[in-house]
Amino acid sequence: MGGEPLLLRCRLLLPCAGCSPLRDTIVYAEDGRILYIGDRPPSGAKSGIVIDCPRYGVALPCFYNAHTHVAMTLLRGFHDDSELHEWLARMWFVEKRLTPETIYHASRLAVIEMISTGTCGFIDMYFEPEATAKAAREHGVRARLGPVIMGDVDPYRAVEEARRFARSLEGDPLLGGVINVHSVYAAPLEAVAEGYRAAEELGVPFHIHVSETRREVYEARKRHGKFPVELLESLGALGPRSVLVHAGWIASWELDAVRRARATLVHCPTSNMKLATAGHFPLYEAMEKGINVALGTDGPASNNSLDMLREAKTGLLLQRHSYWDTRVKARHLLEAATRGGARAMGLDRGGAIEPGAPADITVLDLSRPWSLPLRPDNLASAILYAATGSDTIYTIVAGNPVYTPENRARLWSLAEQSAQELNRFLEDIGPGRDPTPPCSPRNACKPG
Repeated sequence: MGGEPLLLRCRLLLPCAGCSPLRDTIVYAEDGRILYIGDRPPSGAKSGIVIDCPRYGVALPCFYNAHTHVAMTLLRGFHDDSELHEWLARMWFVEKRLTPETIYHASRLAVIEMISTGTCGFIDMYFEPEATAKAAREHGVRARLGPVIMGDVDPYRAVEEARRFARSLEGDPLLGGVINVHSVYAAPLEAVAEGYRAAEELGVPFHIHVSETRREVYEARKRHGKFPVELLESLGALGPRSVLVHAGWIASWELDAVRRARATLVHCPTSNMKLATAGHFPLYEAMEKGINVALGTDGPASNNSLDMLREAKTGLLLQRHSYWDTRVKARHLLEAATRGGARAMGLDRGGAIEPGAPADITVLDLSRPWSLPLRPDNLASAILYAATGSDTIYTIVAGNPVYTPENRARLWSLAEQSAQELNRFLEDIGPGRDPTPPCSPRNACKPG
């Protein structure tokens, strides 16, 4: 991976979501991976970057946002108080007018927000992924990227374009491809089947919205005689590469199919509540069955935040509200936000601070009044119930500190510059609505 060795010293460290805290701990990393954890510097440690946590600094595994549309920062606060289908018509009007430059600025704003709030990586589904890749590279963050396949496209040309883009990222230490098929209702079913085959061939995630709304479930049953997950299974698109997003209307027997397929489910609680899609994400049952569960913010237009700590707390509270009990614990959501997201991204051993794991670490400053009194026995509680991403003081990706107290002002200035560009773009195009979705990727769209 390259870069300087890293030595991190913290009074408190949470090695994983379900682990006991460690006191007065040193973490040493070389070449992007953790080599040593202990109470004193390892013998033979090379000189490099040294970070001393403040008194109430807490190190924990980085967060991985398993589903988002980062360039939708452009549309944050744009049309917030409509239900899903009216909201989509407003979004589609703008999205048909996007340019790569606009997507770059929107992505840069999003990436800076994510590293400022403790996120090391994300799975993205949006247009012009080259522009998002540029922003991700500039700021040293992990990403899984690819063009979204949707609308009136030639399915085979669309999947071939997704293959081409994924191959272009092979060998990149931080970026990788993903096959993004919007859904079984907004993309040709041939693209679903061919897309999963491509994901298997390339060894990348197959990323798709599934069972987000009751209407989607009813229409799948009416048109195809199957519920959405059943339909994926019949198409050969349910397997260990599948990253199934939302699943708020998934049936119990479909959950068993997900388990058998070793697929991932992604919970996006804030977006589901904001867009009034209702349903229930069966987080506890999924985890009890051994299904990998990850957490996603969805896009900044339907959240409106990319703060994974805020999302984890919202997810925990929604789960308890839905179950009418406290079976879902803080560790479940921290697991989804860390190790679950790393698995969805295909990141080997990600989501824990241990020898051999990627050196992806977040340091929170829990000295603020809202996190005190702080003790080792209440550390997980303080992180999930009291802290927010804004308490982040360091975000370390592959051993490289990408967000620090020293570079914060510069990063936030760049974010403000990009925000100004986005406002100019929206002013130029004006308001509107379009009931038909954009076609993507563009060079696979059918004529007319």
